[in-house]
Amino acid sequence: MIIGGFRGTIGVMKQDQKPDQTSSDTKPRNIKVKKSPVSRTRIQVLTKPTAAFTQALAHEIVKNLSSFGQLTTAPFRKAAETKRKQKAEKDALGEFPMLVDTSVLIDGRMVPIVNSGFIAGTLLIPQFVLGEVQHIADSQDLIRRTKGRRGLDVAAKLRNQKVNDRVRTKIIGDDPPEVKEVDHKLIALAKKWKIRILTLDFNLAQLARAQGIKVLNINDLAQALKIALVPGEEIKIRISHIGKEREQGVGYLDDGTMVVVDNTKDKVGNEVVAVLTKIHQTPAGQLFFAKTR
Repeated sequence: MIIGGFRGTIGVMKQDQKPDQTSSDTKPRNIKVKKSPVSRTRIQVLTKPTAAFTQALAHEIVKNLSSFGQLTTAPFRKAAETKRKQKAEKDALGEFPMLVDTSVLIDGRMVPIVNSGFIAGTLLIPQFVLGEVQHIADSQDLIRRTKGRRGLDVAAKLRNQKVNDRVRTKIIGDDPPEVKEVDHKLIALAKKWKIRILTLDFNLAQLARAQGIKVLNINDLAQALKIALVPGEEIKIRISHIGKEREQGVGYLDDGTMVVVDNTKDKVGNEVVAVLTKIHQTPAGQLFFAKTR
């Protein structure tokens, strides 16, 4: 009985139990491994940066950012530095600067023009202009030598004048080495500084204006101050010499304007009353034609 019962019990168990249920259907369990305090400390030591490392890294980042900033702003800083130098150079030239040509010095009229107060600014006389005036003063020709000496005297008077406190005169040593002729040197400096040229030379004035340079020609000022006459107006004039054409005499108005008068060849040295018949405009100024009453 006992054996049978035992076998029955075993038989019941075998009937109720599915084959290989435990081995085949059992799911794998998640196994949690507890980390020891020692392992955790070692990981922290390996992963946490030191203060020295952090400081070095920050210094390197700042250094790289500074280098990048200098690289990107270099063109702007260079342009700003160029403008600053140009402004400082122009300020050193003085207020309303103008370059003085050789013809202005040897002409002699610049001193009374400055003393009259009708002009203001800074007169810049280059050393190479004074050199040319000195060369003229050393000429064997009496007229050229006289003009050269007058030019040196005018330069000294302009530099020392105190009548017009709105005009200053500076002697400058700037000299473009790649340019040989004086006129071209003046144009090169005027272009560089963007200033005016003061001259009496018609050709220099035309060349400078063709290149966009502003020119102050004293002859233009003289033309603006000439007496305004119209055909039919009577004038009194002294005949100074014979004209080119037959029976013509030539005289000059107070402002230097030439007047050619018909039938006055025999009136040289005398004053006559004449009537203007024609006004001829030339690059050098006006030329009047007249006839006696």
